[in-house]
Amino acid sequence: ISFDASRKDEFMAYADSMRSEMKQITGVQSIHLIETGEGEATGVAIYDSKTSADEALPQIQKIMGGMAQFFTAPPELKLGPVQWSM
Repeated sequence: ISFDASRKDEFMAYADSMRSEMKQITGVQSIHLIETGEGEATGVAIYDSKTSADEALPQIQKIMGGMAQFFTAPPELKLGPVQWSM
């Protein structure tokens, strides 16, 4: 995700305001947003199954649509299985 670094606090406040909606997504186990540089972040969502992830896509797109006001480029969505964890 590329976002307007000058609006980082607003972006994080918006994300916080969406916590209850995100917690209601069926199958979601965790969601993390990792700041990887100034105005740059990577989001990682873990689901209980690929089916749950696929079914959650409309909800995720709605939430991301609300975050679009902070983006400086369209987000790039990538899906895949967990290869290793600890």
